[in-house]
Amino acid sequence: MANDYYGILGVRRDASADEIKKAYRRLARELHPDVNPDPLTQERFKEITQAYEVLSDPEKRQMYDLGADPFARGAAAGAGDPFLVLVLPPALPASAHAASAVTASAHHCQCGHGSDCNQTCGEEAEPGRVL
Repeated sequence: MANDYYGILGVRRDASADEIKKAYRRLARELHPDVNPDPLTQERFKEITQAYEVLSDPEKRQMYDLGADPFARGAAAGAGDPFLVLVLPPALPASAHAASAVTASAHHCQCGHGSDCNQTCGEEAEPGRVL
């Protein structure tokens, strides 16, 4: 991450939305091009505006806090949530769960030896029961 948006605005990483807004407004009054025409000050104004744009938007702020650049190509252009795949793993199909589970058939007990195994394990398995 090239820019420390929290540092640019002079706020803590856990700053509230209100604290971020107050810090931006204070700096904007000082650095606005209408108040201070110096080219270096104008660049600083652009920095604080960009920092505020990220930190005042909950989605952009979360992206930034996770280490992503909210202004990366496609991220701000409505390409969807780029972290959906990274943060939330795709759901496993039901067949993946079923393949890892062993189910009892009508003719097998819990130990899997057969329906006449009542002497060994003491009970018969119900059809479809996961073992």
